[in-house]
Amino acid sequence: MAGPAQSWQPEQRWHALFPDQPTPTVQASYQRLREKYGESHRAYHTFEHIEACLNHLDRHRDQLEDARAVELALWYHDVIYNPRASDNEAQSAVYAAEDLAHLGEPPATIDRVKRLIEVTEHPSVPRDNDESLLLDIDLAILGAPPEVYQRYEQQVRQEYRWVPGFLFRRGRRKLLASFLEAPVLYHSDSFRAEREQQARTNLDRAIDQLTV
Repeated sequence: MAGPAQSWQPEQRWHALFPDQPTPTVQASYQRLREKYGESHRAYHTFEHIEACLNHLDRHRDQLEDARAVELALWYHDVIYNPRASDNEAQSAVYAAEDLAHLGEPPATIDRVKRLIEVTEHPSVPRDNDESLLLDIDLAILGAPPEVYQRYEQQVRQEYRWVPGFLFRRGRRKLLASFLEAPVLYHSDSFRAEREQQARTNLDRAIDQLTV
């Protein structure tokens, strides 16, 4: 069952997460996030991805135990993104912790959001239902319609445009094959039913294209 629809003006939605904080503080935090997701080296890991994740969250909100923590994690989970680095998730978690402390969040919430962000480093094994759904939301693109998935592959290539073609194809094939080797791509019943088959079809096709 889908969760209740949320307000989809992103700026207003962000402010609604912190109703007791001064408006200028919340607004400054939002602007910093938008600037991060608007960095010129990004093609897929942009604010469009965050919007897509939040839309998926809204559809599955009633399945979550702590929907607010998951939402906060989604807002922050790619705030630090350097395709040349291997610790983006850890650095995003640090950014989130510092920003949320400035926004007056209690330590328990900060710790939970940090853990949720760190789980988005693939591969990860979720420890509970919220972590499972968070991972599935982040990887929902794998099971998107073929034309949407193809655009995703093009965007990933753009983010790694500095990598020579043969090296990119080899690394990308290895990564996509590792997804296919997993017993399941999606951890929650709802995502598995909706997207598992399409995701495997997309991955097979992408690997074939990278082999040409």
